[in-house]
Amino acid sequence: MEDNVRICQIYRLIMLITLFLYTSSSFSQIVQFRDTTIDSTVNAFREKWGIPGISVAIAKDGRLIYAKGIGFADTATMEPVTPHSLFRIASCSKPITAMGIMKLIQDKKLGLDDTVFGNTGILDGYKNIPDERILKITVKNLLQQTIGWDEEDIVGHNTASYALNTPYPSTPDDIIRFNLRKELDFPPTTDYRYSNFNYLVLGEIIKKVSGMKYEEFILQEVLHPIEVYSTKTGKTKIEDRAANEVHYYDYISDFAPCVFDTTQLVPLSYGGFYMESSAAGGGWISRPVDLVKILFAMDGHDILNRETIKLMTTTPDNIKSNYAMGWSVSGNSIHHTGALTWGTSSIIYKRDDGICFAITCNTLPASGKTEEEEMQSLYIYMKDLYELLPKTLIGITDYPVIDLFVQYK
Repeated sequence: MEDNVRICQIYRLIMLITLFLYTSSSFSQIVQFRDTTIDSTVNAFREKWGIPGISVAIAKDGRLIYAKGIGFADTATMEPVTPHSLFRIASCSKPITAMGIMKLIQDKKLGLDDTVFGNTGILDGYKNIPDERILKITVKNLLQQTIGWDEEDIVGHNTASYALNTPYPSTPDDIIRFNLRKELDFPPTTDYRYSNFNYLVLGEIIKKVSGMKYEEFILQEVLHPIEVYSTKTGKTKIEDRAANEVHYYDYISDFAPCVFDTTQLVPLSYGGFYMESSAAGGGWISRPVDLVKILFAMDGHDILNRETIKLMTTTPDNIKSNYAMGWSVSGNSIHHTGALTWGTSSIIYKRDDGICFAITCNTLPASGKTEEEEMQSLYIYMKDLYELLPKTLIGITDYPVIDLFVQYK
């Protein structure tokens, strides 16, 4: 349970950093876009934080203008990171799930105000719900992270199996049944709490409404129509890594009970967290080249129309929150960060001037003798990651006319 609380602290910290940096960062001025400037900036960041491998993609007005991998996908074999390397993207998976939900809404197969649980809810198979307020939870609440539970997050862990006496690892059904036994901490819609559980439920809604497997629907209805073919859901075990997937490095060498066999201690990145159950909220693997294509799809020209995009990127009007529906919103920019255990970190960002960028790393560095020192280190790291490209790109007026998407299909 302590691990779950710690991970929730990380998620909350990342979201606070996102809001703070938008309003308080100062940026240097550059006029002409230069690969060498990006190279040196990324290299300095990598060396400062001891990141084994990092991949970056930058696009402008639908054109890919920069795509590079720096460092190692696997330090043991000295395999280099390339623009084709796949990384776990952690919570940057949430916008993908949200886009799937919004596609169902756009196609009139689902409504934002549809209730989720109870006899008339979408997932009507869950009975004996003790807190009647749970019956008021809507699809919109899930998207906006306003369902009513505090930040404790059991997704990816075996907490539900322990409580329900079900086989390991805990399935999405186990996790939902476990959560529904608890009373809400506040009424739905009245406050914001970031949680992977909300997006796990959205993944189950996609399955129920579409009649398809979650990943199958996302690939068919969201990713393949925008020519994203490498992105897929990830696997827990190291032996199940996808082709071109990097190795992940737990910066502080944390070990945890294996989700498949709790008598064994394993690295957090490989068995301490169950990827398959957390797919909709944090389980996808991708490459920055694909991620900027997903960002461009938020222009309203592809799978989602402008009306749907506007709805998706509008923050709640009754509470203080910069989280819309799968996206953090700052002015006219949208973005999301991701961090999974201590083995991966990522950011995706779309500005209102046609610039999109994505960064993926195969570690989440943190150091310190105490948990407080670790969290402070993590804050500084995420701040550096968030500022990395905005510091360099702000003020550029002369961009190259190349398009590298042809090279990295």
